[in-house]
Amino acid sequence: MAILQSEHLSFEFIYTGFEYGCVQYQFCFKWKNHSMIKESLLKKNNEYWTNRIDGSFISNEDRKDTFVPFIKAVLENDKADYWEPIDPDILVAIYPDSYFPFLKSHFKLVHESEALKSKRIAREALKKQKGKLPDDIFTFIVFVDAYNFDGADAYYGEGLSLHLIPTRQQLETFVTDLEKEYQILKTKFDIDNYQESIVHYVDSHAKVSSV
Repeated sequence: MAILQSEHLSFEFIYTGFEYGCVQYQFCFKWKNHSMIKESLLKKNNEYWTNRIDGSFISNEDRKDTFVPFIKAVLENDKADYWEPIDPDILVAIYPDSYFPFLKSHFKLVHESEALKSKRIAREALKKQKGKLPDDIFTFIVFVDAYNFDGADAYYGEGLSLHLIPTRQQLETFVTDLEKEYQILKTKFDIDNYQESIVHYVDSHAKVSSV
């Protein structure tokens, strides 16, 4: 399990399997290592939904993982982007150097101490010189569709979300852990060589003629 954590708040993500050509994911929101979601609220009306870790959400992606490449691309390009698998139970958006709600603040700076001012100017100069820095910040938003909850019979496009503000270093560690776990899954299920089974039906009444 890979964990992106900010003090007591964490987003945990795990690759749970590969079936019918789909990579299977589970993920959860936690506070002090306890799920923030009441288990009784989650859908459990068939085998697919009951096969979940307590307090976790479920989603799938077609044929191969696309979550790791998405995060790596944002880190590389420093451009906001989002990830949504083929089953849209989850949507993750990452915004480099931005704070939600991504609008101009309603407040104005009236005083800044010399110490903080000097520190800010020094960092701005270092940023200009080196570009990417370990303490660059990202707003990391995870949206979960209400379809994961008991009683929902279709995707809503509505649900709940978790917001984190990790550093570049934290995101790099998170994606490295994800990549290691996915490699284990790929090897276990031989995902790279997966080919969908195709059944050919022959009409028993058909006649074969030769010319």
